[in-house]
Amino acid sequence: MGKPGSNLTRRSLLISSSLLVPGIHLLNAFAWVSDSLTGYPARPVPFTEVDIDDEFWAPRMEVNRNVSIWHCFERMKRFEAFGASKLVEAAAYMIAKRPDPKLEEYTDGVIDKIIAGVEPRLADPDKAVRLPGHFLEAAVAYYGATGKRKMLDVALEDANVIDKNFGPGKKTYISQHEGQKIGLIQLYLQTGDVRYLNLAKFFLDERGKEDYPRAGEYAIDRTYAQDHEPVIAQKEAVGHCVRATFLYIPLTDLAALTGQPEYADASRAIWADMVYKKLYLTGSIGSVRFHEQFGAAYELPNLSGWNETCASYGNIVWNHRMFLLDRDAKYIDVMERALYNGFADGVSLKGDRFFYQNPLKSFGNYERFDWIDVPCCPPNVVRLTASLGSHIYARSSDSIYVNLFVTSRAKIKVRNDVTVVLRQETRYPWEGSIKIEVNPEREESFAIQVRIPGWARNEVVPGNLYRYMEHSNQEPTLTVNDRPHETKVDRGYVRIERKWKKNDVIRLTLPMPVRRVRANALALENRDMVALQRGPLVYCAEWPDNKGHALNLYLADDAVLSSQWRSDLLNGVEVITGNVMALEKGVDGNRLEARPHELVAIPYYAWSNRGAGEMAVWIARDPKQAWLLPIPPDPISSVTSSGGVPKKWTGYNDQNDHLSALYDGKDPVSSADESYLYFRMRPDSGTGSWIEYAFKTPTPISTAQVYWFDDGRFCRVPASWRVLYKDEGEWKPVENLDDYSVAKDKFNIMRFKSVTASAVRLEVEPQTKLYKAGEIGPPGANFLKEDTHWREFGLLEWRVS
Repeated sequence: MGKPGSNLTRRSLLISSSLLVPGIHLLNAFAWVSDSLTGYPARPVPFTEVDIDDEFWAPRMEVNRNVSIWHCFERMKRFEAFGASKLVEAAAYMIAKRPDPKLEEYTDGVIDKIIAGVEPRLADPDKAVRLPGHFLEAAVAYYGATGKRKMLDVALEDANVIDKNFGPGKKTYISQHEGQKIGLIQLYLQTGDVRYLNLAKFFLDERGKEDYPRAGEYAIDRTYAQDHEPVIAQKEAVGHCVRATFLYIPLTDLAALTGQPEYADASRAIWADMVYKKLYLTGSIGSVRFHEQFGAAYELPNLSGWNETCASYGNIVWNHRMFLLDRDAKYIDVMERALYNGFADGVSLKGDRFFYQNPLKSFGNYERFDWIDVPCCPPNVVRLTASLGSHIYARSSDSIYVNLFVTSRAKIKVRNDVTVVLRQETRYPWEGSIKIEVNPEREESFAIQVRIPGWARNEVVPGNLYRYMEHSNQEPTLTVNDRPHETKVDRGYVRIERKWKKNDVIRLTLPMPVRRVRANALALENRDMVALQRGPLVYCAEWPDNKGHALNLYLADDAVLSSQWRSDLLNGVEVITGNVMALEKGVDGNRLEARPHELVAIPYYAWSNRGAGEMAVWIARDPKQAWLLPIPPDPISSVTSSGGVPKKWTGYNDQNDHLSALYDGKDPVSSADESYLYFRMRPDSGTGSWIEYAFKTPTPISTAQVYWFDDGRFCRVPASWRVLYKDEGEWKPVENLDDYSVAKDKFNIMRFKSVTASAVRLEVEPQTKLYKAGEIGPPGANFLKEDTHWREFGLLEWRVS
């Protein structure tokens, strides 16, 4: 068999089956990559060779083992291949690290239930090809941990059915979820059977072709599943973010395994587009709720950003693969940012509640779920946390890479088959002091490459999407056996090459001042806003620490900030404190006043562990950007609507709907602006809808301005509207001088003959749209079981004068 990366492999991966490696060879399954098969220049040190006793991660891993996985098993309604397989994979990692008879016995039973649903599908190739890649990954992992072949045998049978029926000259298939290729490559890496690699390559290369029928949402918008053009021609991160990362992972794998440069070029171009234009400060991705997708460049809404936990999982795994391919620490910088922020907040500190969406702002009505109807995020949290050790260290032909700073002990093979034991001690991410003891079994020359994070080099993330407001002159320092060592950085690492002997010690010090972060001016929502970061951690203001609010704060550029350790808070955290200003209601309740306030900011990952309330990552720099539930402006005395208060809706994002949006005075960026509250109504067919301002005294009015909310999904501009005024207890239509317009992205201004009114009413007739069964539709933004007529409209502002 031609070695992957050879001329034969680059020319064609369709290798004769007579040259296949027979049987299964999993001598070290959790190494993930075998030196004889992979083309990756670097390889992770497997988690089975890494023992973590870190102050930050070890307790989380124990909660993951003792609470999270059992919570997920118990709440899983169906033990099917999609969600439950990830839990099997997580269980495999836990068992591989520490024998657990109870967990193993229970997982055996789960596997039986999964297989019972999978085996009937194998008789039909069209159903076999739809078996998720998670099943294949879990089968390899569980065999590696336990030696039990039941799940693996079914996975191999499935792969063989696919190989018999799909491929060049056979049937084709465009998977709606791209994880299939990850599973096939995993089978290849652990068996050496190149048929599975050929299949993964074939299915990846088929995307973007025109000769395969698509259906439903995938035909309407082929960017949704990254099927709009051939993968190697793609240069932008588009579509559903989870599906995207689950495509970019095998794309990067194939770049290494085949040696074909076009795969690597596409991976790098897509990565640059994502990091330079579409990455949240927390390392999360997914700007748009609808289809949980990437938005346009610099479209990074804080409140409505989807930032699915699964997407953070995929982003972490993909960036790790990119590091293995290019050996550049910029990928680890992004991986670490997502890991400590956008991923770590996906599970509660107790381990039994989970975020699906991870916003950077909350008006107080959003918190973690006990469970989610689509059980994808919790199992991804569990399996990545269980295998965290494989992301800390890596090795190449001549180097050991220290990528993450985690108190741990690792056994690593270097040149000449010498085993090196690394012992890392640190209180990271709270402190920047890292000690690395190096103990080779005998003296040997090799390099240790120690990562110097971008955040310690005045770089928030690669590119110019974010920047620190001030340049820090505090530089990292490094010593070897207490002697200073230069900190010249190459691709994010300081390379220390020498003949190492027992008890050699590297000490790295990373200064951790409190830093202010600004967003690129093209990220419109965060204009005149600032975020706080310390070390790798992004911070937020949350209501329990700030007198019940967070959005009312504003932080002057010259305010002095500091940090302090709080062992009594959120299992122990370093908080940021400082003097800021806060908008508060005056004693008469009729006006807002600015008052001094002592800010307490906590790490973003820890928010929503003390109940629902306001939260903000981006803090205003002046009072115009701060927010407090507004007081109706004069001469309005009360605001009511036909929708009733509260509205008992259960659909998507209802928690950010409030009547006060109409008079908060915030000029929207667009009709889809969800940076502040908005107001929506969903009247039944045949019923009217209205909003009313009552005045304190009869008031002359002659103009109405309406800014319609249209999220591009289910809430649309209305069909029509009109203004009425109340005169001596009777509602009368105004005599309009302008047409009633329903334009998006602007104030719709309608002038009318002046009237003196005791109240004014906005009557609205929404559009009625038919969503057919099988389509993605409201209210839950999921596939509909029956035809649905939907009537919904919304407003961002309504002003009368």
